[in-house]
Amino acid sequence: MNTKTIIKLWKGNEMRPSIFKKTVLATNIAILLGSAVSISAVAADAAATTAAPENIEKIEVRGIRASQQANLNAKRFSDSTVDAITAEDIGKFPDKNVAESLQRIPGVTIQRQFGEGAGVSIRGAGQDLTLTTLNGQNVASTGWFVLEPAKRSFNYELLPSELVGNLEVYKSSQADLAEGGVGGTVVVNTRKPLDMDSMTFFASAEAQYQSDSGETDPQFSGLGSWKNDDETFGVLVSGVMQNRSLQRQGDEAFWEWGAGPVAFEQERERSAIAATFQYAPSDSLNFVFNAMDMQMAADNTNYALWFTQADTSWSGAPGSGAWDNTEWLGGCGLCGGDKPDASQSGSQVAGPVNLAYWQARPREATMKSQVFDLKMEYSGDGYQFTTQIGDTSSTGGTDFEMVVEDGLGGTALNGATYDFTNGHQTWDLNGFDTATYDPGSLVMGTGSNFNKTPKTDDETYIQADIKFDVDLGVVNAIKTGLKYAKHNTTSRRFDFVQADDFNPVISTAGLNTGTFAVGTSEYDIIRFDPDSLKDWAKSSIIGETEDFGSYREIDEDNYAAYVMANFASEGVRGNFGVRYAGTEATSTYYVDGKKTDSSANYGEWLPSLNVAFDLAPDLILRASAARVMARPQYDDMYVNPNVLGANDDVPNNQKWVVGNIGLKPFIANQIDLGIEWYFNEESLLSAALFMKDVKNFVTFSEYHADSADIPFTGTLKPDEVAGGWTVQEKANGESATIQGLELQYQQDFGNGFGSIVNYTYTDSETSPNTYTDRNPFLSDSSKHSYNLTGYFENDLFQVRLAYNWRSEYMIRETGSYGNRLHDAFGSLDLSAIWHVTDYMDIKLDGNNLLEEGSRQFGNNQFQSNLSGFTDGFPVFEYNMARRITLGASVRF
Repeated sequence: MNTKTIIKLWKGNEMRPSIFKKTVLATNIAILLGSAVSISAVAADAAATTAAPENIEKIEVRGIRASQQANLNAKRFSDSTVDAITAEDIGKFPDKNVAESLQRIPGVTIQRQFGEGAGVSIRGAGQDLTLTTLNGQNVASTGWFVLEPAKRSFNYELLPSELVGNLEVYKSSQADLAEGGVGGTVVVNTRKPLDMDSMTFFASAEAQYQSDSGETDPQFSGLGSWKNDDETFGVLVSGVMQNRSLQRQGDEAFWEWGAGPVAFEQERERSAIAATFQYAPSDSLNFVFNAMDMQMAADNTNYALWFTQADTSWSGAPGSGAWDNTEWLGGCGLCGGDKPDASQSGSQVAGPVNLAYWQARPREATMKSQVFDLKMEYSGDGYQFTTQIGDTSSTGGTDFEMVVEDGLGGTALNGATYDFTNGHQTWDLNGFDTATYDPGSLVMGTGSNFNKTPKTDDETYIQADIKFDVDLGVVNAIKTGLKYAKHNTTSRRFDFVQADDFNPVISTAGLNTGTFAVGTSEYDIIRFDPDSLKDWAKSSIIGETEDFGSYREIDEDNYAAYVMANFASEGVRGNFGVRYAGTEATSTYYVDGKKTDSSANYGEWLPSLNVAFDLAPDLILRASAARVMARPQYDDMYVNPNVLGANDDVPNNQKWVVGNIGLKPFIANQIDLGIEWYFNEESLLSAALFMKDVKNFVTFSEYHADSADIPFTGTLKPDEVAGGWTVQEKANGESATIQGLELQYQQDFGNGFGSIVNYTYTDSETSPNTYTDRNPFLSDSSKHSYNLTGYFENDLFQVRLAYNWRSEYMIRETGSYGNRLHDAFGSLDLSAIWHVTDYMDIKLDGNNLLEEGSRQFGNNQFQSNLSGFTDGFPVFEYNMARRITLGASVRF
């Protein structure tokens, strides 16, 4: 048996099984399996041809080239379709944000939240269809943002890259892989102390500058690892502390009502600490205990100077001339009449401005996730047994929210106009000075506008797996296992009770802290101190009352069992098997003040097959087929209605969104075919075709209801009562297909220079009835994306320059932000290291060096009137900051 030298910091990948059903998918698997068996010629010594784990030499990875070689080896020797990213050194991941590193992989795109990678989508499936695990298990996650719904997807903002050893991205499935990734599965692996030298220490100090806020903020990280002389017990502790002063300037339109320059300000305090204890009393027994605590305080404030329209449909009586200077998009405007035609007028894109209206929303927000995980591995005579038990919990949401508004009710802007015809929001304010506008007083929203919205997420799990070495022709191992997880998630709202004598009007005297930039053109407005405003509001609180109409809770019992066979022979290897996954779900909510619940259950068989044909020592042909699933999002399962747009400043946008506990999981039948040419140890040229047939997308049935027919107990303004509600009820609906091509070229030129180039074409197609905007393609799915990376490395320096680009894609959200088309986006990033000594590095990182912004357009594919979501309307636009990080690290 030949010993393979594989540069890696992780265990060899194992494959996962599936069961066969008499479907098209089963036929595909049978064809692929038949091909594998015929090529193998049933070699008698098949089991001996696969390198055993003990014959893999582990080599420490340091530097770009070593990391890239480790990534290629992980891909090359896997039986599945896998890509990997390995840390270039302790504490040094390719990017400061884990999601931003993942976007370098072909087929992977990311979604940013306030300029930082927060969500990952794979091969055209949305971020909600990507499963992320930490050391093979789920991580409880809640968001800090008040409008962020409860989802299963992991928030990458919370995970510091310094804690990560490597990432594996599974684009094909296997039976021992946790269900949940229709697009794919991201496995985040942390380090273990017995894999490292004893008394290894790492520390870094960095300063990060952001072009939006103009602030420079600190970050500190450290790691220490120890093991005894017998290498049977070790401890690893690592931690990160980071402050970040974040701003985002933009323009937003809530049509028809108004639009204006806005800004978001946030002070982030992020910390994470992880401890790993490893005990291996013998070569056959190993215990690993991981504990991790990740926290982020995310106090934030939204600022806006709204410019309301003077040409809304209610701005004047028919024939009043209110629309004489209005230009229209997507319709005929007045359509020959004397007022807008609500059925075919289209939307206003240029016209007169009515008022200037100052507004701010100060908030206090947190997000925290904890993980406690114990794993035992035992190797017996011809078998390996593994068991894992743990708990992960998360708390988050907005702990405090208030809104303060213009005490004058707005100031008239005679002669001012807006013009959105050039794809941007622009205004001619006729001499109005935004930087000196002071309404003199601010009015605080009370009742339901003064609240907190906490969220929780918790999962307890246990898993057991056993793998038997066998000699059954080409089958050399059979693996089987069970998993049970109990999950609970809640979303609640509490309204603050205020003293009866509290006056909700405050003078602006003494609150002025100077001017603050808002809008993409960076208008200046007065910033009234949000901390003083919060202190003033808090002084009025005498209690709190829960809004039981907003109480949402989901309990799930999730269970799975699988069996998988690994096979190998001369020139072929792979795995096949089946996984059964089931769920029993309960939604708890209140009706007429009484707690009640609704339940549902489902189960799915998930067969899979992965085959790798070694056509030559440097040429691999891969084929796979699988049935995969992802559970519906919690926010869609909440039976209790989600109330949107009530008691706000935008007229007639009240929505009553009703979930469905009986939603079926997303199901996809998928096949992959790829070829990989490793033309030297550190280089690759590859192509892959993929296809997914996905069903059970969640759709809305939508209708209008009078206010008297909706059991809303909160506060509505008189015009909202008169306007009634838009009711949206969720149900399983249409199917979709995703097909595409991935091309990858990676080469180390041998002189210190290297390049990584990849391109992905993705074509997603669905019925226009799948989404309310009637676009026949999936969320988060770009038709084209590519990554261009060049690097240089020698003993003294390493430099990497990377450009990542994706074409336009749909963002879909409930509420007033709605469904819109995000314009194409590209980011140029730089990473450089100077190795001052063997123990000390100076590091420089730059993100979004070109300060590429975010432009979002209405994209309704039906006649849309008096709406910001009319096709081509520039509804939102944001500047995105350049981030520069300079730091030093020591390692010994």
